[in-house]
Amino acid sequence: MSTNDENHRVDDFSSLNRNANLDINVYTCGTERCEPDHSYGPTVRSGYMLYFVLAGEGSYTVRNHFYALKAGQGFIIEPHTLIRFEADHRQPWTYLWIGFSGRAAERYVQTTALDNSSPTFSFNPDGPVIQAAQAVIAASHTSRNRNLLMTGRLYEFLYQLSSTYPSLAVRTNLDQKEALESALFYITNNYGEDISVSEIADSLHIDRTYLHRLFVKHVGQSPQQYIKTYRMQHATQLLTETDYPIGVIAHAVGYQNPFSFSKAFSQETGLSPRAYRKQHQPTE
Repeated sequence: MSTNDENHRVDDFSSLNRNANLDINVYTCGTERCEPDHSYGPTVRSGYMLYFVLAGEGSYTVRNHFYALKAGQGFIIEPHTLIRFEADHRQPWTYLWIGFSGRAAERYVQTTALDNSSPTFSFNPDGPVIQAAQAVIAASHTSRNRNLLMTGRLYEFLYQLSSTYPSLAVRTNLDQKEALESALFYITNNYGEDISVSEIADSLHIDRTYLHRLFVKHVGQSPQQYIKTYRMQHATQLLTETDYPIGVIAHAVGYQNPFSFSKAFSQETGLSPRAYRKQHQPTE
């Protein structure tokens, strides 16, 4: 990999891709067949990078540790870390690389067992990680909706990476956050259905009691109360912004029985749906 070639790729991807995809974005990717003794560094990078040796041999140095690598092995570069790597004199390596950054990049990497304390790994050249990496590179050569396609392929790459090299560390706070975010996402997409707390917990493969504790701790409400409040928020919007019948609104927010909806709405707002509509709907 020549420095000029990589910098050119950074210029291609960084400005639009980073601004459009703040959570995660591809800022460099590619493949290279290196010349004998070709080296890169010492230098630091602003984002994460993963290299996969497809053929030949070389070495990687990070934090004063030297690693000899060959085909079927790879290494990770973490941001702002001094690194250097070099192709072998007799059998210079060929590799591909994926570089990504964004405010969620560290969180995604933490789902893997890869970091500076364990920066090298082995991989299957025909496995899903390499296939996903090649798909990112292929997407970089498209012209229409390239940033959208690259970001989608990057998510698939990160998924395969975390599945193949899962973190062995127990990160309770991260696990709690992910479980809660998944539960909230489930409610957002299914509040119009007859969902239950047990159903949500089952979909996340966690215990109902554990889910209840997460909501009370982080949301300040039980899951059941949160669902009810969320439904009533959408009901008030429909009552003030539409002329839909009360029964239609009841079904839209997950109540099969309009009477049950009216009772729940009154408990939440202090008004019946009709009284609320009359009081809050703008007059012409």
